[in-house]
Amino acid sequence: MDAGSAENLNFRHRRGASKMNYADSAFEIKQLNDSGAIEGLLAGFNTLDSHGDRIDAKAFTRTLAERGDRPIPMLLHHDPRRPVGAWQEWQERPDGLFVKGKLTLTARDAQEAYALARDGALTALSIGYQAKQAHRDQRTGERHLLDVELHEGSLVTIGSNPDTRVSSIKMIAGVRDIEDMLREGGLSGRKAKAAAGAAWRTINDSNNDQAAEDALRAAIARLQK
Repeated sequence: MDAGSAENLNFRHRRGASKMNYADSAFEIKQLNDSGAIEGLLAGFNTLDSHGDRIDAKAFTRTLAERGDRPIPMLLHHDPRRPVGAWQEWQERPDGLFVKGKLTLTARDAQEAYALARDGALTALSIGYQAKQAHRDQRTGERHLLDVELHEGSLVTIGSNPDTRVSSIKMIAGVRDIEDMLREGGLSGRKAKAAAGAAWRTINDSNNDQAAEDALRAAIARLQK
């Protein structure tokens, strides 16, 4: 992709009317294996970001309808030379655009992204877009994005929209992963080890990821009390 094309896709920082939009928060474990599956809120609605922009509800309706079944590219740090997977499912919800996808773990950049995500170095999602219709509030100076052309969704280190986050990455490969997570949450070594063992047995006894997640969250909540 040449420099002109990249600028048309907003793969750049703020220059003029169009720009990159960022969104971030902490990871939350949801599903429980190391397949590289990942999901989260790609863009939050009606939340003011650090650039003074708000994405209005339904801003993605047109672009998603035109996309059809074609996956949304998943990049690392908005670099079109570093694809790491694809977003395969999406839904406009009241709080924003929710997406599900998969890192292509046979690709070197995807392996890097996965390792960084596991270690907490990648904590945000961000979109590359072009504003098709926007309105500037003359009183507040805020820009409301009414219709955007969505080009990609990236994993990044720092975002600008606090409501948009990665909400799950399938990364628990064993009981030690759970034990480490519980220790980081403040449990003693003895309690963390016992709870992790019970949680791992629950996960392996379940044929349903959601049931396993619910059981793990319930166990953690009991320990916190």
